Amino acid sequence: MRRATRFLPAAVMAAAALALTSCATDGAAGGSGDAGPVVFGVSGPLSGDQAQYGEDWQRGFDLALEEINASGDLDRAVEIDFQDSQGEASQATAIAQRFVSDDEVLAVMGDFSSATSMVASPIFQRGGLLQLGITNSHPEFTSTGDWIFSPSITQEVEGRYLEDGVAALGDSVAVFHLNTDWGNAAFEVFEDQAAANGTEIVYSTPVEETSTDFRPQLLSARDSGAETLAFLTYYNTTALLVQQAQGTGLADVPVVAVSSNYSEEFTELGADAAEGTYVATVFFPAAADPEVQRFVEAFEEMHGVAPNQFAAFAYDGLKQLAWAYGNSDGTREGVRDALREGTDIPSVIFGPFSYNDERRIDDPTFTWLQVQDGAFVETDTLTSGS
Repeated sequence: MRRATRFLPAAVMAAAALALTSCATDGAAGGSGDAGPVVFGVSGPLSGDQAQYGEDWQRGFDLALEEINASGDLDRAVEIDFQDSQGEASQATAIAQRFVSDDEVLAVMGDFSSATSMVASPIFQRGGLLQLGITNSHPEFTSTGDWIFSPSITQEVEGRYLEDGVAALGDSVAVFHLNTDWGNAAFEVFEDQAAANGTEIVYSTPVEETSTDFRPQLLSARDSGAETLAFLTYYNTTALLVQQAQGTGLADVPVVAVSSNYSEEFTELGADAAEGTYVATVFFPAAADPEVQRFVEAFEEMHGVAPNQFAAFAYDGLKQLAWAYGNSDGTREGVRDALREGTDIPSVIFGPFSYNDERRIDDPTFTWLQVQDGAFVETDTLTSGS
Protein backbone atom coordinates (compact mmCIF):
# COMPACT_ATOMS: atom_id res chain seq x y z
CA MET A 1 0.00 0.00 0.00
CA ARG A 2 1.38 3.40 -0.90
CA ARG A 3 1.99 5.46 2.22
CA ALA A 4 1.41 9.22 2.00
CA THR A 5 4.60 10.76 3.37
CA ARG A 6 4.51 13.81 5.62
CA PHE A 7 7.64 15.88 6.23
CA LEU A 8 7.52 17.62 9.60
CA PRO A 9 9.50 20.60 10.97
CA ALA A 10 12.69 19.63 12.78
CA ALA A 11 11.33 20.73 16.16
CA VAL A 12 8.25 18.58 15.71
CA MET A 13 10.35 15.59 14.67
CA ALA A 14 12.52 16.02 17.74
CA ALA A 15 9.49 16.14 20.01
CA ALA A 16 8.04 13.10 18.30
CA ALA A 17 11.32 11.22 18.75
CA LEU A 18 11.30 11.95 22.48
CA ALA A 19 7.70 10.79 22.71
CA LEU A 20 8.51 7.58 20.89
CA THR A 21 11.45 6.91 23.22
CA SER A 22 9.35 7.48 26.33
CA CYS A 23 6.57 5.11 25.29
CA ALA A 24 8.66 2.40 23.65
CA THR A 25 8.92 0.37 26.86
CA ASP A 26 5.26 0.35 27.82
CA GLY A 27 3.73 -0.69 24.49
CA ALA A 28 2.55 1.40 21.58
CA ALA A 29 -0.83 3.09 21.79
CA GLY A 30 -1.73 1.43 18.50
CA GLY A 31 -1.38 -1.96 20.13
CA SER A 32 1.44 -3.15 17.87
CA GLY A 33 4.33 -2.33 20.22
CA ASP A 34 6.43 -0.60 17.54
CA ALA A 35 5.56 2.98 18.57
CA GLY A 36 5.39 4.05 14.94
CA PRO A 37 3.24 6.91 13.69
CA VAL A 38 -0.50 7.06 14.19
CA VAL A 39 -1.91 6.36 10.73
CA PHE A 40 -5.35 7.33 9.48
CA GLY A 41 -6.42 6.23 6.01
CA VAL A 42 -8.20 8.37 3.44
CA SER A 43 -10.13 7.12 0.43
CA GLY A 44 -11.00 9.93 -1.95
CA PRO A 45 -10.75 11.35 -5.47
CA LEU A 46 -7.36 12.80 -6.37
CA SER A 47 -8.06 12.30 -10.08
CA GLY A 48 -11.18 12.06 -12.22
CA ASP A 49 -14.26 14.28 -12.30
CA GLN A 50 -14.33 14.78 -8.52
CA ALA A 51 -10.62 15.58 -8.15
CA GLN A 52 -11.27 19.15 -6.98
CA TYR A 53 -12.90 17.79 -3.84
CA GLY A 54 -9.85 15.64 -3.13
CA GLU A 55 -7.62 18.69 -3.52
CA ASP A 56 -9.83 20.60 -1.07
CA TRP A 57 -9.53 17.73 1.38
CA GLN A 58 -5.76 17.59 1.04
CA ARG A 59 -5.45 21.26 1.96
CA GLY A 60 -7.51 20.74 5.09
CA PHE A 61 -5.52 17.65 6.04
CA ASP A 62 -2.20 19.46 5.56
CA LEU A 63 -3.11 22.19 8.04
CA ALA A 64 -4.55 19.72 10.55
CA LEU A 65 -1.41 17.58 10.35
CA GLU A 66 0.83 20.56 10.94
CA GLU A 67 -1.16 21.67 13.97
CA ILE A 68 -1.57 18.19 15.47
CA ASN A 69 2.09 17.30 15.18
CA ALA A 70 3.32 20.69 16.36
CA SER A 71 1.10 20.64 19.46
CA GLY A 72 2.85 17.76 21.20
CA ASP A 73 -0.50 16.63 22.61
CA LEU A 74 -0.11 13.05 21.37
CA ASP A 75 2.54 10.48 22.21
CA ARG A 76 3.17 9.71 18.55
CA ALA A 77 3.32 11.63 15.29
CA VAL A 78 0.24 11.48 13.03
CA GLU A 79 0.22 10.85 9.30
CA ILE A 80 -2.39 9.99 6.68
CA ASP A 81 -2.39 7.46 3.88
CA PHE A 82 -4.42 9.14 1.12
CA GLN A 83 -5.42 6.62 -1.55
CA ASP A 84 -6.89 7.84 -4.84
CA SER A 85 -10.29 6.23 -5.44
CA GLN A 86 -10.97 8.38 -8.52
CA GLY A 87 -14.49 8.61 -7.09
CA GLU A 88 -15.16 5.06 -8.31
CA ALA A 89 -16.91 2.43 -6.19
CA SER A 90 -14.66 -0.36 -7.47
CA GLN A 91 -11.57 1.54 -6.34
CA ALA A 92 -13.12 2.47 -2.99
CA THR A 93 -13.92 -1.16 -2.15
CA ALA A 94 -10.39 -2.27 -3.02
CA ILE A 95 -8.95 0.53 -0.88
CA ALA A 96 -11.27 -0.41 2.00
CA GLN A 97 -10.07 -4.02 1.91
CA ARG A 98 -6.44 -2.90 1.96
CA PHE A 99 -7.02 -0.53 4.87
CA VAL A 100 -8.88 -3.18 6.89
CA SER A 101 -5.99 -5.61 6.41
CA ASP A 102 -3.36 -3.00 7.40
CA ASP A 103 -3.07 -3.09 11.21
CA GLU A 104 -1.32 0.30 11.24
CA VAL A 105 -4.47 2.08 10.06
CA LEU A 106 -6.62 3.03 13.06
CA ALA A 107 -9.52 4.72 11.21
CA VAL A 108 -10.46 5.87 7.72
CA MET A 109 -12.03 9.00 6.21
CA GLY A 110 -13.96 8.92 2.94
CA ASP A 111 -14.95 8.40 0.27
CA PHE A 112 -16.22 11.73 -1.09
CA SER A 113 -19.65 10.77 -2.43
CA SER A 114 -22.17 8.83 -0.39
CA ALA A 115 -22.75 6.37 -3.23
CA THR A 116 -19.07 5.46 -3.37
CA SER A 117 -18.63 5.39 0.41
CA MET A 118 -21.68 3.24 1.05
CA VAL A 119 -20.37 0.49 -1.21
CA ALA A 120 -17.28 0.29 1.00
CA SER A 121 -19.11 0.64 4.33
CA PRO A 122 -19.89 -3.09 4.80
CA ILE A 123 -16.18 -3.86 4.44
CA PHE A 124 -15.29 -1.40 7.21
CA GLN A 125 -18.15 -2.66 9.39
CA ARG A 126 -17.15 -6.32 9.05
CA GLY A 127 -13.49 -5.47 9.54
CA GLY A 128 -14.04 -3.39 12.67
CA LEU A 129 -12.44 -0.26 11.23
CA LEU A 130 -14.06 3.13 11.79
CA GLN A 131 -15.25 4.87 8.61
CA LEU A 132 -15.72 8.62 9.08
CA GLY A 133 -17.71 9.89 6.11
CA ILE A 134 -16.66 13.53 6.31
CA THR A 135 -18.78 14.58 3.30
CA ASN A 136 -21.39 11.81 3.16
CA SER A 137 -24.88 13.30 3.39
CA HIS A 138 -27.03 10.32 2.34
CA PRO A 139 -29.72 9.86 5.04
CA GLU A 140 -28.91 6.15 5.35
CA PHE A 141 -25.12 6.45 5.31
CA THR A 142 -24.52 5.38 8.92
CA SER A 143 -27.18 2.65 8.91
CA THR A 144 -24.64 -0.04 7.94
CA GLY A 145 -23.50 -0.30 11.54
CA ASP A 146 -21.76 1.07 14.61
CA TRP A 147 -18.37 1.55 12.92
CA ILE A 148 -19.79 4.11 10.49
CA PHE A 149 -19.89 7.83 11.47
CA SER A 150 -20.48 11.07 9.59
CA PRO A 151 -20.31 14.74 10.60
CA SER A 152 -21.73 15.67 7.19
CA ILE A 153 -25.23 17.12 7.26
CA THR A 154 -27.66 14.51 5.99
CA GLN A 155 -29.83 15.30 2.99
CA GLU A 156 -32.78 14.63 5.27
CA VAL A 157 -31.80 17.94 6.89
CA GLU A 158 -30.15 19.88 4.04
CA GLY A 159 -32.75 18.85 1.45
CA ARG A 160 -35.55 20.29 3.56
CA TYR A 161 -33.63 23.49 4.22
CA LEU A 162 -32.93 23.78 0.50
CA GLU A 163 -36.61 23.51 -0.36
CA ASP A 164 -37.44 26.10 2.29
CA GLY A 165 -35.16 28.44 0.36
CA VAL A 166 -36.86 27.58 -2.92
CA ALA A 167 -40.24 28.32 -1.31
CA ALA A 168 -38.99 31.79 -0.44
CA LEU A 169 -38.27 32.45 -4.13
CA GLY A 170 -41.39 31.11 -5.84
CA ASP A 171 -44.40 28.82 -5.79
CA SER A 172 -43.14 26.29 -8.34
CA VAL A 173 -39.85 24.58 -9.11
CA ALA A 174 -38.12 22.37 -11.68
CA VAL A 175 -35.74 19.90 -10.05
CA PHE A 176 -32.66 18.27 -11.58
CA HIS A 177 -31.01 15.54 -9.48
CA LEU A 178 -28.19 13.09 -10.03
CA ASN A 179 -29.30 9.64 -11.11
CA THR A 180 -27.52 7.98 -8.19
CA ASP A 181 -28.67 6.56 -4.88
CA TRP A 182 -27.62 9.83 -3.23
CA GLY A 183 -29.37 11.96 -5.86
CA ASN A 184 -32.57 9.96 -5.72
CA ALA A 185 -32.62 10.07 -1.92
CA ALA A 186 -32.00 13.82 -1.97
CA PHE A 187 -34.87 14.31 -4.37
CA GLU A 188 -37.25 12.24 -2.23
CA VAL A 189 -36.53 14.45 0.78
CA PHE A 190 -36.83 17.62 -1.32
CA GLU A 191 -40.13 16.37 -2.79
CA ASP A 192 -41.54 15.65 0.66
CA GLN A 193 -40.61 19.11 1.94
CA ALA A 194 -42.07 20.73 -1.19
CA ALA A 195 -45.39 19.08 -0.42
CA ALA A 196 -45.20 20.37 3.16
CA ASN A 197 -44.38 23.89 1.96
CA GLY A 198 -46.97 23.91 -0.80
CA THR A 199 -44.32 24.27 -3.52
CA GLU A 200 -45.42 22.71 -6.81
CA ILE A 201 -42.80 20.57 -8.54
CA VAL A 202 -43.82 21.23 -12.12
CA TYR A 203 -40.92 19.29 -13.64
CA SER A 204 -38.27 16.90 -12.34
CA THR A 205 -35.64 14.74 -14.00
CA PRO A 206 -32.69 12.57 -13.03
CA VAL A 207 -29.43 13.42 -14.83
CA GLU A 208 -26.25 11.47 -15.40
CA GLU A 209 -23.03 12.91 -13.99
CA THR A 210 -21.25 11.97 -17.23
CA SER A 211 -23.74 13.82 -19.46
CA THR A 212 -22.76 17.07 -21.16
CA ASP A 213 -25.96 18.17 -22.92
CA PHE A 214 -28.92 19.02 -20.70
CA ARG A 215 -30.71 21.31 -23.14
CA PRO A 216 -33.66 18.95 -23.82
CA GLN A 217 -34.43 18.72 -20.10
CA LEU A 218 -33.90 22.45 -19.61
CA LEU A 219 -36.33 23.20 -22.43
CA SER A 220 -38.89 21.00 -20.69
CA ALA A 221 -38.24 22.88 -17.45
CA ARG A 222 -38.77 26.17 -19.30
CA ASP A 223 -42.03 24.94 -20.81
CA SER A 224 -43.25 23.86 -17.37
CA GLY A 225 -43.31 27.50 -16.27
CA ALA A 226 -41.19 26.83 -13.20
CA GLU A 227 -40.49 29.94 -11.12
CA THR A 228 -37.28 28.45 -9.66
CA LEU A 229 -34.68 25.81 -10.52
CA ALA A 230 -33.22 23.37 -7.99
CA PHE A 231 -30.03 21.50 -8.85
CA LEU A 232 -29.23 18.48 -6.65
CA THR A 233 -26.00 17.89 -8.55
CA TYR A 234 -22.22 18.21 -8.12
CA TYR A 235 -20.28 21.21 -9.39
CA ASN A 236 -19.29 19.83 -12.81
CA THR A 237 -22.89 19.05 -13.69
CA THR A 238 -24.29 22.20 -12.08
CA ALA A 239 -21.84 24.40 -14.00
CA LEU A 240 -23.05 22.90 -17.27
CA LEU A 241 -26.68 23.28 -16.21
CA VAL A 242 -26.40 26.99 -15.38
CA GLN A 243 -24.49 27.64 -18.61
CA GLN A 244 -27.01 25.84 -20.79
CA ALA A 245 -29.92 27.42 -18.93
CA GLN A 246 -28.76 30.78 -20.31
CA GLY A 247 -29.53 29.68 -23.86
CA THR A 248 -32.81 27.93 -23.16
CA GLY A 249 -34.91 30.81 -21.87
CA LEU A 250 -34.11 30.28 -18.18
CA ALA A 251 -31.53 33.00 -17.65
CA ASP A 252 -33.78 34.97 -15.30
CA VAL A 253 -35.05 32.02 -13.26
CA PRO A 254 -33.46 31.82 -9.76
CA VAL A 255 -31.23 28.80 -9.12
CA VAL A 256 -30.79 27.01 -5.79
CA ALA A 257 -28.16 24.25 -5.56
CA VAL A 258 -26.95 21.78 -2.95
CA SER A 259 -23.98 22.71 -0.78
CA SER A 260 -21.53 20.54 -2.75
CA ASN A 261 -21.49 23.44 -5.24
CA TYR A 262 -19.91 25.75 -2.68
CA SER A 263 -16.60 25.45 -4.50
CA GLU A 264 -14.28 27.72 -6.45
CA GLU A 265 -14.44 25.14 -9.22
CA PHE A 266 -18.16 25.80 -9.68
CA THR A 267 -17.73 29.55 -10.06
CA GLU A 268 -14.78 29.06 -12.42
CA LEU A 269 -16.54 26.51 -14.61
CA GLY A 270 -19.91 28.26 -14.51
CA ALA A 271 -18.32 31.69 -15.10
CA ASP A 272 -20.94 34.42 -15.66
CA ALA A 273 -23.74 31.84 -15.76
CA ALA A 274 -23.06 30.96 -12.12
CA GLU A 275 -24.00 34.48 -11.02
CA GLY A 276 -26.94 34.58 -8.66
CA THR A 277 -26.84 30.89 -7.70
CA TYR A 278 -27.85 30.22 -4.09
CA VAL A 279 -26.31 27.55 -1.85
CA ALA A 280 -26.67 26.85 1.87
CA THR A 281 -23.62 25.89 3.91
CA VAL A 282 -22.75 25.05 7.51
CA PHE A 283 -19.29 26.57 7.09
CA PHE A 284 -18.54 30.09 5.91
CA PRO A 285 -15.03 31.55 6.30
CA ALA A 286 -16.33 35.07 6.95
CA ALA A 287 -18.21 33.96 10.07
CA ALA A 288 -17.41 36.03 13.15
CA ASP A 289 -16.62 33.06 15.40
CA PRO A 290 -13.03 33.47 16.75
CA GLU A 291 -12.14 29.80 16.18
CA VAL A 292 -13.35 30.01 12.58
CA GLN A 293 -11.24 33.12 12.04
CA ARG A 294 -8.17 31.46 13.59
CA PHE A 295 -8.62 28.51 11.24
CA VAL A 296 -9.17 30.72 8.19
CA GLU A 297 -6.09 32.82 8.95
CA ALA A 298 -3.89 29.73 9.36
CA PHE A 299 -5.34 28.13 6.23
CA GLU A 300 -4.78 31.24 4.12
CA GLU A 301 -1.23 31.54 5.41
CA MET A 302 -0.49 27.96 4.37
CA HIS A 303 -2.38 27.82 1.06
CA GLY A 304 -2.92 31.40 -0.08
CA VAL A 305 -6.69 30.91 -0.46
CA ALA A 306 -9.67 30.82 1.88
CA PRO A 307 -10.98 27.39 2.90
CA ASN A 308 -14.29 26.10 1.59
CA GLN A 309 -16.51 23.67 3.45
CA PHE A 310 -14.78 20.59 2.01
CA ALA A 311 -11.40 21.73 3.32
CA ALA A 312 -13.06 22.52 6.66
CA PHE A 313 -14.68 19.08 6.90
CA ALA A 314 -11.32 17.43 6.10
CA TYR A 315 -9.56 19.55 8.74
CA ASP A 316 -12.28 18.75 11.26
CA GLY A 317 -12.27 15.05 10.44
CA LEU A 318 -8.56 14.60 11.04
CA LYS A 319 -8.68 16.71 14.20
CA GLN A 320 -11.55 14.54 15.48
CA LEU A 321 -9.69 11.29 14.82
CA ALA A 322 -6.56 12.64 16.52
CA TRP A 323 -8.71 13.70 19.48
CA ALA A 324 -10.28 10.24 19.60
CA TYR A 325 -6.86 8.58 19.55
CA GLY A 326 -5.71 10.83 22.40
CA ASN A 327 -8.80 9.94 24.43
CA SER A 328 -8.60 6.18 23.89
CA ASP A 329 -6.38 3.17 24.42
CA GLY A 330 -5.10 3.66 20.87
CA THR A 331 -6.81 0.62 19.37
CA ARG A 332 -9.32 0.65 16.51
CA GLU A 333 -12.12 -0.12 18.95
CA GLY A 334 -10.88 2.50 21.38
CA VAL A 335 -10.86 5.22 18.71
CA ARG A 336 -14.40 4.23 17.68
CA ASP A 337 -15.63 4.26 21.29
CA ALA A 338 -14.05 7.65 21.98
CA LEU A 339 -16.05 9.22 19.13
CA ARG A 340 -19.22 7.34 20.07
CA GLU A 341 -19.11 8.30 23.73
CA GLY A 342 -17.23 11.58 23.57
CA THR A 343 -18.51 15.02 24.48
CA ASP A 344 -16.90 18.30 23.45
CA ILE A 345 -15.38 16.70 20.36
CA PRO A 346 -13.48 19.53 18.61
CA SER A 347 -14.94 21.10 15.47
CA VAL A 348 -14.28 24.38 13.72
CA ILE A 349 -17.58 23.95 11.86
CA PHE A 350 -19.96 23.12 14.70
CA GLY A 351 -18.05 24.02 17.84
CA PRO A 352 -17.58 21.31 20.50
CA PHE A 353 -20.16 18.59 19.89
CA SER A 354 -21.09 14.95 20.42
CA TYR A 355 -22.41 12.40 17.96
CA ASN A 356 -26.02 11.30 18.33
CA ASP A 357 -27.21 7.68 18.51
CA GLU A 358 -27.13 7.48 14.70
CA ARG A 359 -23.51 8.73 14.80
CA ARG A 360 -24.45 11.99 13.09
CA ILE A 361 -24.79 15.70 13.96
CA ASP A 362 -27.89 17.27 15.53
CA ASP A 363 -29.26 20.76 14.83
CA PRO A 364 -26.72 22.31 12.42
CA THR A 365 -26.86 26.01 11.58
CA PHE A 366 -26.92 26.99 7.89
CA THR A 367 -25.83 30.18 6.15
CA TRP A 368 -27.26 31.15 2.76
CA LEU A 369 -24.70 32.21 0.18
CA GLN A 370 -25.11 33.66 -3.32
CA VAL A 371 -22.63 33.96 -6.15
CA GLN A 372 -22.02 37.67 -6.72
CA ASP A 373 -19.24 38.97 -8.98
CA GLY A 374 -17.74 35.50 -9.15
CA ALA A 375 -17.58 34.90 -5.40
CA PHE A 376 -19.84 33.43 -2.73
CA VAL A 377 -21.20 36.08 -0.36
CA GLU A 378 -23.62 35.84 2.54
CA THR A 379 -27.20 36.79 1.77
CA ASP A 380 -30.41 37.09 3.78
CA THR A 381 -32.68 36.95 0.73
CA LEU A 382 -33.92 33.45 1.61
CA THR A 383 -33.90 33.78 5.40
CA SER A 384 -37.60 34.45 5.66
CA GLY A 385 -38.32 31.20 3.86
CA SER A 386 -36.02 29.09 6.03
